[in-house]
Amino acid sequence: MKAGKQILKWTLITIISFTTFNLFISSDYEFERSIEINVPPHVVYEQVTNLKTWQNWAVWWKQDTAMITTFSGENTGVGARMDWVGSDGKQGGLEIVSCSFEGMETKLDFGSMSPTGVWRFETIESGTKVSWGMKGEMPFFMSFMTLFFDKMAGPDFENGLLGLKEYCEKIPSRSSEVEIVDWPEQNYILLHVECSMADIGNAMGTSIGKLFAHVGANNLQCISAPFSMWGDMENTFTADGLVQFEVGVMVNEAVGNDEIKVGKTTSTRALQAIHYGAYQMSGTTYKVLEDYAKENDLTVTMSKSYEFYTNDPTLVAPEDIETLVVFEMSE
Repeated sequence: MKAGKQILKWTLITIISFTTFNLFISSDYEFERSIEINVPPHVVYEQVTNLKTWQNWAVWWKQDTAMITTFSGENTGVGARMDWVGSDGKQGGLEIVSCSFEGMETKLDFGSMSPTGVWRFETIESGTKVSWGMKGEMPFFMSFMTLFFDKMAGPDFENGLLGLKEYCEKIPSRSSEVEIVDWPEQNYILLHVECSMADIGNAMGTSIGKLFAHVGANNLQCISAPFSMWGDMENTFTADGLVQFEVGVMVNEAVGNDEIKVGKTTSTRALQAIHYGAYQMSGTTYKVLEDYAKENDLTVTMSKSYEFYTNDPTLVAPEDIETLVVFEMSE
């Protein structure tokens, strides 16, 4: 009987002490890790907002190769969701609840816990500073865990960012030397496009098909490869995270309709360079051209920049895909 009382006594003392201890500890937690990645921000954005790419760089799939992951909702961006079941039977989920060119938030689902994942993308001289963290609140009796959460979870975020850096920087990309050329006045036809980053390829293919159909229906002649116009990067992304740009082709005569617009290049000089490699890395060649313009006191018009797709990506190696990037110059 005395033994039972002693056990009860010390059990109560332990509970009271533990409860009192938790009263003095905040149940809130927040931590973050950062890394610099030598690619343009939109390249990182594309990898992070497409949950299907996380298995290429996040550590959890390397730690548990038998983990089963399913995807639902949107293909990318807000509303995209993934759920997983580990080899130990533990389940979890993650959904993108907001995203923009500056950052992204995700809501995680661990049953009794629903922390928020936080991403930030900052343009720097060498490319992009990427920050990834998590914040949330522990149940009261688990408040003491906030003292160790950073050290427990932080390394997975550090290794994930290292994996993201390695993956992004291995995407093939190089640039030719910059040339100054005479840029003649030419007619073109354009289609405006708005889509998610993940759907750029499909949207561009559909738009080029419409343009060529318009050329055929109006007995026009194409005098260039298809091109896109991205304009000022500040206006590339819409408020809801979609990317917007124009797809066009130079033609002998400017004939449009309600959907297809017409325009003209300016008769001037232009800077140009060939980008070799993945299309999403063409921003590196843009930077080469911008740096050349600054170093040589030249003024270029970002709203008049063109990407010409000069070879077929299905017929060449990824590192040999060619994109001619042209900036009109202001005299």
